[in-house]
Amino acid sequence: MHTAIRIVALAAFALAAACSQKDPAAEAITAAEGALAVVYDDAQKYLPERYAEVKAELDAGRKAFAEERYADAITAVKDVPAHAEALSKEVVAAKQMKLSELNADWARLSGSLPGLMTNIGARLAELGKMRRLPEGMDKQLLDEANAAHASANAAWDEAGQAFNAGDLETAVAKARDAEGTAQDLVARLGMQAG
Repeated sequence: MHTAIRIVALAAFALAAACSQKDPAAEAITAAEGALAVVYDDAQKYLPERYAEVKAELDAGRKAFAEERYADAITAVKDVPAHAEALSKEVVAAKQMKLSELNADWARLSGSLPGLMTNIGARLAELGKMRRLPEGMDKQLLDEANAAHASANAAWDEAGQAFNAGDLETAVAKARDAEGTAQDLVARLGMQAG
């Protein structure tokens, strides 16, 4: 009889202990979620691997909570706010580095691309006036080159609009597209690079 009472008492004590940790575990998970949510956008963009590491801690805490292992849940998420804060500082540094790279790219592209596009346009106009096109060039290739040049000009215009709107990332991406097309045209038209 005593054994049965002891087992019931132990079970009741274990249940009470578990219940007493449920609220603190829920609060710890909520705090961890809040800390991680603050850095979500930039961390996903600039340091996705580091974000995934910190989120894995939160996920482990959520899993333990779902399995009613409240002490484990608290342990799993206890460092998430500090890790999220450290991640936030790392993201600021990564963002600044990326911005610096984009600015350097934009300076290079905006310095070289307009002249290159003008030279390609002049070469296309010159080819368009010829009665006989050079060897390896026919009307279809010339038409394709003119279309590619128009496309590169449009991408460069869009890059300028994005830059003026303060969207450096889009500006550089569009300018790189224009540059790739322009370099292809230089090769196709037999022009000197540079």
